Amino acid sequence: MEVFLTLFAGLFTVACGQINFAPVFDTVNTTGVDGDLRQRLVTQGVLESTAEFTVLGNLKAHVPGNPNALLKYEATSDQTLMVIENGTVLLNRPLDREAASSTGNNLKVTFVAYYLTSTGARLSADTSITITVLDVNDVEPAFQKLPYNAKVAEDASVGFTLYSSIEVIDLDVGYYSEISLSCYLDQQSAESRAQSQEACETFGVNTRQNSQGNYTGFVFLKKPLDYEVKKGYTMTIQATDNPTRSGTGVQLMTTINILIEVIDKQDSPPRFLSTPITVTLYENADNGTRVGSVTAQDGDEGNPRPIKIVNKDPNNLFYLMPAEPQAPANLQYVSRIQVFKNIDRETQLARYDFEVEAIEMENGVETDQRVTTKVIVTILDEDDNIPQFQQSLYNVSVLEMDSSTLVNAATTVPGLNMRVSDPDDPTNAQFGISILSQPTAGLFSVSPTNATQQAQVTLIVNQANQLDYENPSMRRQQILLLARDLNNPTDHSSTATVIINLEDSNDNTPEFLVQEYRASVREDQVVGTSIIKITGSDKDSGNNGLLTYSLRGTGIEKFSVDPSTGLVTLAQTLDYENTPAYQLLFRAQDNGTPSREASVSLTITVLDYNDFGPIFNPPSYQTSVNEGETNILIPVIVKARDQESLDNITYTIVSGNTIDNAFVLHPRTGVLSMSRGLNYEETPQKRGTFRLIVMATDADSPPQSANTTIDISIIDKNNHDPQFVQSLYTATISEGVPTGYFVKSVSATDQDFGSNGNITYYIWSGGLDHFTIDQMGQVTVSSGAALDVDDVRSYNILIHARDQGSPPRTGSTTLSVTLTDSNNKDPFFSQQVYIGSIQETVSVGTSVLQVKANDTDSTKSLQYSIERLSIIAKSTDGTPIASIYPYDYREAFEIEPTSGWIKVKSGLSRDSAAAIDFNVIVRDVNAENNQEQTAKALVIITILGSADLTPYFAPPWSLTNPTYYYTLPEELAIGTVTSTLIATDPKGPFSINNFQEVAEPNGGDLGDYFSVNQTSGQIKVNRRLDYENLNIKLVKFRVRAFSRDGLRSVDANITIQVQDINDNVPQFSQSKYTVTVSEDKVYPYQIASVFARDLDSGSYSEIQYSLSGQGHEKFMILKSGLLLINNGTFLDHETTPEYSLLLTAQDNPQALSSEVRQRSSVPLTIQVTDINDNAPSFSSPEYSFLTVESYDLNTNIGEVRAVDRDSGVNGEIVYTIDSVEPVPRTPEEDYFGISSESGMLYSKNSLRGASSKSPYKLVVKAQDKGSPVLMSTTIVNINVSSGQLDNGKPIWISPRFGDSNAVTITNLTEHADLGTVVIRALAVPRTPGASIEYSILSDNEETTEFAIDKDTGIVTVARNRTLDREKQETHDLILLATDTLNRTLQSTRLLSIKLQDINDEEPSFNNCPNRQYDVPTETSVREGEPVGTLVYTAVACDLDNPPYNTVQYSFYENSTLYCYPNITQSFKLDASTGQITTNKILDRESHTTYLICVKASKPGQRRKRELPSRQELEAHLRQYSTGDVLFLLVTVSDINDNKPTFAKANVYTYIFSYPIKDTVFQQTASDPDLGDKGRVRYSIILSQYVNTAKGRNISVFDAFKINSDSGQVSVGFQSYKYFIGGYFELTIKGEDYLNTNMYSTYKLKIYVGEKTSQVRVVMDADANRDQQLFVETLEKNLNQNSRNALYIPTNTRYHKTATGTSVNQIDICFFVVKNNRVIDSFDGTTSLNEVQSILSSQNLYSPGPCEPATTKSLEGWSAYWWVLVAFAIFMFVIIIILIFAVRALYNDYKESMLAITKVQLVQ
Repeated sequence: MEVFLTLFAGLFTVACGQINFAPVFDTVNTTGVDGDLRQRLVTQGVLESTAEFTVLGNLKAHVPGNPNALLKYEATSDQTLMVIENGTVLLNRPLDREAASSTGNNLKVTFVAYYLTSTGARLSADTSITITVLDVNDVEPAFQKLPYNAKVAEDASVGFTLYSSIEVIDLDVGYYSEISLSCYLDQQSAESRAQSQEACETFGVNTRQNSQGNYTGFVFLKKPLDYEVKKGYTMTIQATDNPTRSGTGVQLMTTINILIEVIDKQDSPPRFLSTPITVTLYENADNGTRVGSVTAQDGDEGNPRPIKIVNKDPNNLFYLMPAEPQAPANLQYVSRIQVFKNIDRETQLARYDFEVEAIEMENGVETDQRVTTKVIVTILDEDDNIPQFQQSLYNVSVLEMDSSTLVNAATTVPGLNMRVSDPDDPTNAQFGISILSQPTAGLFSVSPTNATQQAQVTLIVNQANQLDYENPSMRRQQILLLARDLNNPTDHSSTATVIINLEDSNDNTPEFLVQEYRASVREDQVVGTSIIKITGSDKDSGNNGLLTYSLRGTGIEKFSVDPSTGLVTLAQTLDYENTPAYQLLFRAQDNGTPSREASVSLTITVLDYNDFGPIFNPPSYQTSVNEGETNILIPVIVKARDQESLDNITYTIVSGNTIDNAFVLHPRTGVLSMSRGLNYEETPQKRGTFRLIVMATDADSPPQSANTTIDISIIDKNNHDPQFVQSLYTATISEGVPTGYFVKSVSATDQDFGSNGNITYYIWSGGLDHFTIDQMGQVTVSSGAALDVDDVRSYNILIHARDQGSPPRTGSTTLSVTLTDSNNKDPFFSQQVYIGSIQETVSVGTSVLQVKANDTDSTKSLQYSIERLSIIAKSTDGTPIASIYPYDYREAFEIEPTSGWIKVKSGLSRDSAAAIDFNVIVRDVNAENNQEQTAKALVIITILGSADLTPYFAPPWSLTNPTYYYTLPEELAIGTVTSTLIATDPKGPFSINNFQEVAEPNGGDLGDYFSVNQTSGQIKVNRRLDYENLNIKLVKFRVRAFSRDGLRSVDANITIQVQDINDNVPQFSQSKYTVTVSEDKVYPYQIASVFARDLDSGSYSEIQYSLSGQGHEKFMILKSGLLLINNGTFLDHETTPEYSLLLTAQDNPQALSSEVRQRSSVPLTIQVTDINDNAPSFSSPEYSFLTVESYDLNTNIGEVRAVDRDSGVNGEIVYTIDSVEPVPRTPEEDYFGISSESGMLYSKNSLRGASSKSPYKLVVKAQDKGSPVLMSTTIVNINVSSGQLDNGKPIWISPRFGDSNAVTITNLTEHADLGTVVIRALAVPRTPGASIEYSILSDNEETTEFAIDKDTGIVTVARNRTLDREKQETHDLILLATDTLNRTLQSTRLLSIKLQDINDEEPSFNNCPNRQYDVPTETSVREGEPVGTLVYTAVACDLDNPPYNTVQYSFYENSTLYCYPNITQSFKLDASTGQITTNKILDRESHTTYLICVKASKPGQRRKRELPSRQELEAHLRQYSTGDVLFLLVTVSDINDNKPTFAKANVYTYIFSYPIKDTVFQQTASDPDLGDKGRVRYSIILSQYVNTAKGRNISVFDAFKINSDSGQVSVGFQSYKYFIGGYFELTIKGEDYLNTNMYSTYKLKIYVGEKTSQVRVVMDADANRDQQLFVETLEKNLNQNSRNALYIPTNTRYHKTATGTSVNQIDICFFVVKNNRVIDSFDGTTSLNEVQSILSSQNLYSPGPCEPATTKSLEGWSAYWWVLVAFAIFMFVIIIILIFAVRALYNDYKESMLAITKVQLVQ
C-alpha cells in the first residue's frame, strides 16, 4: 500500500514538474554507517542482561536528491525496542534468552524511516533485522522428575548404586550449561549439619552428561548400613553450573533432597499397639457379639511378616476372629474379640482377664517371634437378676391378740425372719416390696417398701385387734408378698407366702348386737306366732362359744323362747287394753367353765288393730318445672285423710323418682319440692314427664296406706352445648392435595331435642381459609387453598358445632391437620454471589470455596454443576479473555456434585487468567413428576500470584508463635492419632510429607510418650498415658517439616498437656456398713463416719455422699462422710427398728449433666436400739366385772390387758393390785388377786358375804421391766352378787301381774275429784321383823298429780285440775317399796294410770294435732274440671274419744266476713266428711277467687260464739284465730289452654346498610294464661335474603338475632352493604314456654337501603300535634293509595338544608320500596310526586332527598346521566388514540437511534 502511495506521489510530482524520492537507510556496506543497526544488533548482539531503556544505537537514512528532507523514524515490533523520531533506539523491556521464541533469540524488528512532502504525502522506507540475544549465566540448574526417593537394604554392599534417576538440566548454553553434582552439607544449624554430614559420609553421587545442559546423577553407598541404628537418611544433592567459573565466573546452584529409606531385615518380635487391652461389654451379651479388637504388627517395620493372634482364654468365654491385615499398608493385623459363651457379671465379679499371643508367620508357619499381652474385660451389669426372697414359704404361729387391749395398735409379726436380695449392681438392684394379696385389705403392711441389693423385711400388723381367733377368717392369715425390680417391674419379681396361724384362748363374754331389743305383736295374733329372734354371739370356740337363751321378768308366761335359736314366740293370747307392753330381760349364757352370761332388755309392744286407711283428695296431681330449675311452676301439696289417725299421716314417694331422689316430698305436710334441677334427658324414655307414685301411710297399727300420682312435665331448655365425639381430631395430608380433597370427618351430638338439638358445623378459626366444612361435618380443602408446609406445617382448626336453639349454644373441637412435604419447590442458594480467591501455585484438587443451596422439600436431592456457557475469564486489567488457546480457562475449576465444593481442576496461571466467573446450577433430582427445579448462583474467583516460598504449618501455628498446644485426656489407646501436622511448601504449593522430630538437648519427650509419622505428620500415642502415674503432666517436643527439595524447612513446637479424666470409681473402705443408734438420739447426733477414696485429681477426686432407700430422709451425711440424724427426725424403735439404706459415693459433684460422674454404692444398715420410752397402756380406763359370791376359790373374774410398745424387757409387763375399796379389814376380806403376767383377776379368798359390801373398786397397776420403770393404772369395778335374783328385796303383792315390773290401770276418769283413790299398793319384806315404807320416785312434775300413803300404800288424786285426758292420757308412776330394817333392800313397780274420757271438748279447726290452718287457708282448683271435682277436705278435731268426737260441717255465710254468698251454686259440702266439691264447671276468667267459710260443730249443737264485727278481711279473720269456722279462700288455678298469638301476621321494617342502632323490630305475642303458662319464647326459624333483580333467594346465617324473652330483633352483622337492593324475610315463632306445640308465627320483611336513598317531605312544626300518630296515619294513607310502592318512615327531625337546620319545619324521611327493593332518592322523589294529592291534604310539601348535601349535588342528576356516559366514552376513545400515537412515535425514535448507531460503527 505504501509503495502504491509512493509511486502515486512520484507520478503526481512528475506531472507537477517536481520529483520526490523515498528515504534510503545507510549501511556499513554503502556508507560505512550502521544506519540500520544490523552490525550492532545482529552481528554483535545484545546481552540478555542488558538493562531496560539502554540505548542500543541510532538509525540513519537519507533522501536522494533532497538532503534537507526532515526524516523521522519508527519501528514495527512487539514493543521490544523503542524508536524515537530522531532515530535513537532503546531497549524497551528486559530480555530473556531462555524464554519462548517470541521473547528470546528470534526477536525480529522492522525499522521505518519516513518524511512528508510539500504536498503532505508520506514517503517512507523500511528494513527488517533479527536481534541476536547473548546468553549470561542467569538460569540455575533444575532437577527433573521430582521427588527423589530411594530404598536400600541394610545389608547392601559398599559401592552399590541405589538410585540412578536424578535428572538435572540448565537452559543456559556453553560453559554456563555445564553441571557438577555433589553431596551438600547443610550449615543452617549444628543439627542439620550433623544430619547432612552423616548422609554425605554414607552416600556419594556421580554425574553423567547426556547433552548440553542435560545430566544424570547416580547415588551410591559409601559405607555399610544398620537399620536398627538409622532407618532412613535425607541426602541433600547440590547441582552447580559453570564449574570452571568461565566467562564472568558466575556460578549458580540448586539443591534437592533425596529420601533414602533403609530396608529392614527380620530380627524383631511382634508388638501389640496397645497394652493392656481393655474392653467393655454388658453381661449376657449374645454369642458372636463383637466387644473389641486386638491389633498387632511385626516389630520389623521395614519388612513385616504376617501376624497370627492366638486366644489364651482358659475358660473360652471369648473367641478371637482370625487376624486380618488392615489397609492401606497391611502392616497391622486386627483380630476381633467376640463373645463365645454366656457371661455373668455376678459370677465373674464384674471383671475378667485373659491373655492373647501375637506370633509372626513365615510362609504360613509360626516362627519363634511371639509376644503376649493381657485383655482386661470390664463387665457392665444388666438388670438380669430378680429380687429374691430367702424362701418361698414362711409359717408363723402367733397367739391371738385381744381386741380389747390392742385398739388400733400396730405391731410387728414376731418370729418372722425374712430377707430379700438382688445381686445386681446397685443401679439395677433397686426393688420395691409390697403385699400382693392379703385376706383383709390394709391389715398388714411391709417395711421397708423400697430397698437396694438386700433388705430385712418386717411384716407389720396395722390393726392388731383384728387378729382375733374368734374371727374364723382371721385364724389363718395367708399373705402374698411381692418383691419387684423397680427398673423392670414386669419381668423381674418374686413372691413369698407368709402363713400366720392364730392360737385361741377363752376370753370372750357373750355379746348382743344391741343393748335393747323391741318387738311388736298385734293383739289379734294366735299362740305360736313368731315375735322376734334374738341371738347373741360368743367369739370363743367350742363349748365356750355355745349359747343358751332364756327370759326373765314379769309376764314371761305370755311368751316362750327357744333356748338354742333365741326365737321368741307367743305362748298366750294378748290384750292391748289390759297390757299394751311387756318389759322383759333376755339372757344368753355360754357353756364354758366358769360360764359367762349377758342380758339385754326386750320390750314387746302390743299393737292395736287398725281398719281405716287414708284417702287422697284430689286423687291425682299435675305440675311442671323448667329444665334445670327447682321452682315447681304449679305448687303441689298432696293431702290424704284418715278417719282414725286424723292427720297423723306420712307421705313418701314409692316410685318414679330419680336415682338421687331429685323430687322431695315432705313426709308430714305433703309439699313437693326439688333438691336439684333436672334435665329433659333424665325423664323416662326422654318423654319429658316424670310420674311419681306417692304413698300416704297412717300411724295406726297395722298401718294403712293409699297411693296417688303426681305427673311432672319437664319443660325443655336449650341447656346443652353440642358435644363433639372427640375433643381433638387429627389428620395428615400432603401439601400437594387438590381442592376438595377430603381431610377429616367430625361429629357432634346435642342432648337437647327438637330445634335445640339440630347442629350446624362451621370453622371458627385456624383454617386460614384453606379448609371448609359441610353440614355433615366433613372437612375438605377449600377452593383457592395454597397449602405450603414451609409456611404452615400444621393447622389447629377450631370447629364450632351450633344448635338451633334460642339462644343457640355452641360446642367446639380442634382438628389438627399436619401437612406432609411434597417435592414441589425449587432449591435456592444461601447467597447469590460467591467470591473467592486462590494462589496460582496451589495443586490440582485444592478446594477453593463451597456453595450451599437449600431446598425446603424434605425429599430433596441436590446436585451441583457448573454452567459451562457462563464461564468468563478476565486478564489482570479486567479485560475479558475471548480465546481459550493456549490456556483453556474453562477447565480451571470443577465442582463436587453433592457437596458444592469448587476445586482446582487444572493448573492455574494468573498471567493467563486473573479472574474467572461462572454460574453454578443446583438441581433437585428428586423433583416430582420430573419437573425442572433449579437455581443459579454466580461464582467469582480471583487467581493470586505466588508468594513467599518458606514452608509453613497450618494455623494456629504462626511465625510469631510457632507452637501447637494440645490438651489430651489420659488413657488414650496406644496408636491413637492425637493430631495431624499439616505443612505446606508454597513453591508448588505442595503438601509436605517429610516430618522429623527434633531432639532436644535438655528435654523433649523424654518418656517417648508420642511419635511423629515421618510421612503423614501424624502425632500418635506411643506409650500408655496414665495421669496418676505421670511425673510430668506437660510434654514438649519439636517437629521439623522439610520442603520437597530438602532445602527449606520450618519448625513447630508441640506442647501436650495430659489431662486427667474421671476414670476411677470411688472406693469405700468397707464393702458394707452396719451401725446402731439409740432411738432417743436427735439432730445433730453423729451416728458413724464412712470413707471413700477416688484416685482421680481435682474435682474428679471430690466425693459427695448420698443416701437412698425408704427412710433415708431421716438421716443426713456430710461431705466429710459423717453420718448424722437429720434435723426434725425422731427415731422410734417401735415403728421402724431398722433402716436398710444404700450409701452412694459420687465423684465430680460440680459436674454438668453431660459430664462423667463415677459412683459406687454399698449397703448401709442403721439399727435403731430400743429405750424404755413407752409406758404400759391399758385398753380401757375402767373395767367392770360381775361375779357371784358362791363361785369356787380361784375362779377367774375378768381380765385387764395393757400393751407396752417397747421391745425386750422394756415391753414386759407385770400386773399388781394397787388398792381396794372398801379396804379389807382382815386377810379373809382380801378377796381378789391378779396374775402378774396375764392380768387375770381371780378370787383368792372365799367371796361368801362379799355381796354385802359390793361393789368393790380396785386400782390395778401395770409396770414394765425397763429402766427407768414406767407404769400406768386403771380402775376395776367388781360387783359381787349373792347368787339369787332379787335376793333380800321386798316382794310386790299389789299391783301384781306375774313377774312384770309394770302394770296399767284404767279405772280413773279425767277431771276426777281431789282425794279419789286410785289403787292400794302392797309389798311384803323378806327381812324378818321388817316393815315396808312406800313412796313415789319422782323425776318430773306429773307425779305431783298423785300421792301415796307411806304406811298404807294407798294412791290418791292430789290435783284434779290437771287430769285432762286430752292433754295427757297416761300417767306413769314408779312405786318404791323400802325394807325398813335394811334400807338398801328396795323394790320398784311401774304403775301406769290411763284416764277414761268424758264429753268435754268442742270441734275446732285450730286444735288438731299435727295440723295448722292458715287464716285464710288457700287451695286451688283448675278451671274447666267436671262437676264433683274435689276441691278440699275440711277436717276439724274433737279431742274427745268416740263416741264424743263426731263432727258436723256446714257452709257459714256472713257478708261481714266476706264469705262468698250463694256459695252452694258453685260448691257442695259433705256434712259428715267435710269434703268440698265443685257444683258447676268453673271458669277462671269469669271468677278468679272464692272465700268459702266452713263451720264445724257437734251434731245438733249450736255455735258457741259469734263472728267478729265488720273489718278488713285479713285483719278480721286473723283475729278469729280460734273457733268453729274455717275460712277457705279458693283460687281457680290456671291451666295452659291458650297459645301465644301475634297481632299482625305480616309486618315490615327497614335497616340501613351501616346500622346506626342494634334494635331492628319488636312484636310481642299475647297469651292470656298466667305465669310461665303465659310466657312466650321467641326464635327465628327461617332467615331468607331475597333479591328479585338478581334472582337470589338464599339462607343467611346469623343475619339477625332475637331475644328469646322479649322478641326484640337486632342486627347480626356490622354491615349490610352487600345486601343493598334486596330484603330479608324472617319467620319468627312465638311458642308457649311450657308447651312447644302451642305457638304462632309472623313474617317480618326487612328492607336494606343506604341513608342517601331516603326521601323526605316537609311540614310546618306544630307543638300540639301528636307527631308519632301523624306519621303512622301518613304511612297508612300513603300505602293504601299507592299501588306499586311501599313507604316506610325512617326518621322525623328538624328540617335540614344545605345551609343549616330550621326548627320551624319538620322533615319526615322515608324509604320508598318498589319491586321489593329500596329505590334511590331520585326515583323516590318521583314516587312521592305521584301521591302529591295526599301530601297536599296533610299540608306536606317539598318532596325530595332526605340528605341536603345529596340534594344539592345531585339535583336533577338523572337528566345528565347520559351526558356523563357519553363523555366517558369520548375520553376512552381519546386515550386509545393517544396510546397508539405514543407507540408509533416510540418506534420511529427507536429506528432512528439504531441507524445512528450503525453509522458510528461503520465510521
